[in-house]
Amino acid sequence: MTFKKIALAIVLLLSSHFLYAQTGKPGIKAVVKDATSQQPLDRATVILSIAGGNTNIPPVFTDSTGTFQLSNLAAATYQLTVGYAGFETYHEQFTIKATDKGLIEKVILLHTNTKMLNGIQVTAKKQLVENKIDRLVYNVESDVTSQGAMVADVLRKVPQVTVDASGNVELLGNPSVQFLINGKPSTMFGTNVADVLQSIPASQIQSVEVMSSPGSKYDAKGTGGIINIILKKNKSQGFSGTINATAGTRLENGAVNLFYKANNISVTGYFNGSAQTTVRTKTTVDRYAIDSLSKDKYYLQQNGGNDFNRSSYQTGLGVDWTLSSSDNLAFSLSYNHFSNRNEGSTNQYSSTRDMNGILLDESSNIRDAGTKVNNSTLDLSLDYRHKFKRDKQELSVVLFNSNGDNHTSYFQTQHGIGDPTILSGSRSLNPGTDHLYSVAIDYAQPISSKLLLEAGVKTEAETLSSTAGVYTFSPKESGFVHDNQQSYSSVFKRQVYAGYVSGTMNLFNYLNVLAGFRWEYTTNKSTYDKVGQSNVPDYSNAGPSLTVAHTFKGQQTLSFSYSYRLERPDYRDLNPFVNLTDPHNITMGNPLLKPEIGNDFKLAFNQNFNGDNNLNIVLLYTRNSPDIKSYTTFYGDYMIGDSLYSNVNVTKRDNIAAETRIGTNISGTVSIGRKITIRPNVQLYRRETNNIYSTPTHISGFEYRFNLNSSWQINKDLVAEVFGNYKSGIRWQGRTAEFYSYTLAVKKQLFNNKGSIGLVAVNPFAKYLTQTTIQETDYLHSTNQLYIPYRSFGINFMYKFGKIKTAKSKDTENFLTKPPVEN
Repeated sequence: MTFKKIALAIVLLLSSHFLYAQTGKPGIKAVVKDATSQQPLDRATVILSIAGGNTNIPPVFTDSTGTFQLSNLAAATYQLTVGYAGFETYHEQFTIKATDKGLIEKVILLHTNTKMLNGIQVTAKKQLVENKIDRLVYNVESDVTSQGAMVADVLRKVPQVTVDASGNVELLGNPSVQFLINGKPSTMFGTNVADVLQSIPASQIQSVEVMSSPGSKYDAKGTGGIINIILKKNKSQGFSGTINATAGTRLENGAVNLFYKANNISVTGYFNGSAQTTVRTKTTVDRYAIDSLSKDKYYLQQNGGNDFNRSSYQTGLGVDWTLSSSDNLAFSLSYNHFSNRNEGSTNQYSSTRDMNGILLDESSNIRDAGTKVNNSTLDLSLDYRHKFKRDKQELSVVLFNSNGDNHTSYFQTQHGIGDPTILSGSRSLNPGTDHLYSVAIDYAQPISSKLLLEAGVKTEAETLSSTAGVYTFSPKESGFVHDNQQSYSSVFKRQVYAGYVSGTMNLFNYLNVLAGFRWEYTTNKSTYDKVGQSNVPDYSNAGPSLTVAHTFKGQQTLSFSYSYRLERPDYRDLNPFVNLTDPHNITMGNPLLKPEIGNDFKLAFNQNFNGDNNLNIVLLYTRNSPDIKSYTTFYGDYMIGDSLYSNVNVTKRDNIAAETRIGTNISGTVSIGRKITIRPNVQLYRRETNNIYSTPTHISGFEYRFNLNSSWQINKDLVAEVFGNYKSGIRWQGRTAEFYSYTLAVKKQLFNNKGSIGLVAVNPFAKYLTQTTIQETDYLHSTNQLYIPYRSFGINFMYKFGKIKTAKSKDTENFLTKPPVEN
């Protein structure tokens, strides 16, 4: 499918609606604002009815700019009502005459309701899923079955997002995702994203923003798009907090959130910790391979089990200071620590035969092995924002620093069955650091009421360092000796210079357009002590972004978007560390990886019905060239340093030729009466992969994922939910494992809604989750089975405390209208 064909399809779809659109009809268009701060109010409820009658137009909500529009109104006198939690309800009557044309345009100011409530904060009931013009918002606080869960469990329920059993995330089928915390990157995502997402409690999260086609003002990193995790904040005056605690058979966590706001200063603090209790996973491997040169035949069988546990803790402090009505200064500091341990024993049988089937070698032994991972990250951010007198004219400066310390180690020894004497083995410690610094300056200038121009520059410097001390077992020395050939040190330095220009405009009172262009230049320098300085070329990337949308009568929105994206390799990808935990299955980084380049086209339709009912359909075409994937190659013999390993699979990240995906994502919300709500989500893809390094060079496959979330409001204080999830495997050098899970939950409100208690069960009717992965190439066939103890039961308790006055802050911060990245 070419770009011309896609563009033609968009034009035809828009044209068909335009031909039947009724232009020139009267109506009302208004911006709803906080009367004190003059900030727009997102998702204010707007109700329009004919005065003195029973006819109501379906309720609508203001968008992220506080704007709503009701067109094609018949001649009559109307009653307009606008409501927003914490504000006095606005009422007005206006008349439309038969001779009227065009829109009545105005600004509606809502005044704060400052009534004191005894320890109870009144907030608007948000929809679980909100569809915006450039993003999707999943409000975690409205989710029942996420109580006591981790961020990875929440993401499984977010439309357009899929997560497998190991915690690996894809956005519309693309695993190249840029993760942010409160709109900023962090080096903790550069080591192991799955560990991070399975270590942050959902009780810490306010919402998750998903941007599958980010605009030019956002960092270009992540060909799949951006997932922005918003931590909890409180904008109300006074002191308050929440306590969350979860105990369970597989997972335990706790979190404390504290909020304080007085006049022009607000302070937020938090601490949380989690622990995944030790579980024993079982694995089996059956592998048959042929050496491409000698044609010798290799067979490997492995059966074993591993004890795995994970723990983490995070803490942070945020200060927001309104210096004046025009100036705001914000500071944040966070510390994150993640660790896991995996140890166990495996029975192994290996044999080699020549091309005629004659046995050349065979062995049976037991391998004892283990890995440890410890990652710590300290993030600091300083944000300054100045608002000019003109609405939407703004200057912001952001300074950001992230420092990560990453420690990985492994050991493995092999001995005969029934004989504890060590035959071979190795161990290694791999400490490393990841330092990231950035400065971003952004400026917004309104040209007219229908055109807003934005521009910005950013520079980012990152230094990745890694060392490895490797020790191999020497029978002669009867112990481990330092291996100079395998030990190493490396330093990788990257500097990114970026600039963008972007415009938001309304064309012909019909099309909302977000258009921009971004340029990024990246310099690279890599030093590896075994070979000196490596040749990693610098590169420049530049590309446009475009979103065109129109909202039709009846809250229907049709939009088309295009974005140019790239994926720069992270610490995990570039680290040349060789993990020999299993000498038959070796993994390593690739310091010579080139960036992945993506071109993304989407056509989306969204329909809001009465209440919270909605339908969202996304048609997509994406192409990554080159693409980055984990790539496995079989070797009969493989030399590392001065050590020779036999019957080996070597897996590392590499650049392949290209990958194309064509598919759809369909999601929605259906309310049955006032008590039952059903939220289905379906993803269907056709994936085509071209790989110049492999035969066959072309791989294609059909993939599908779906989930269903249903809630039942039994009474005002009791709600129950059930969630089911399925993800098919991906065709790539065989097929990855499929994944399914289901969750049952019930939640009871306590203490006049100041507290709650919940019960959660995950896969309660099956102890193990079986993951079967097939590896296939011209010379290799392997079946790997992993049995994960996935069944769990948990109980969660939450309590809110503090005396809160419901009042809007002078400078409302809204992540829905702010870019997830400051440049």
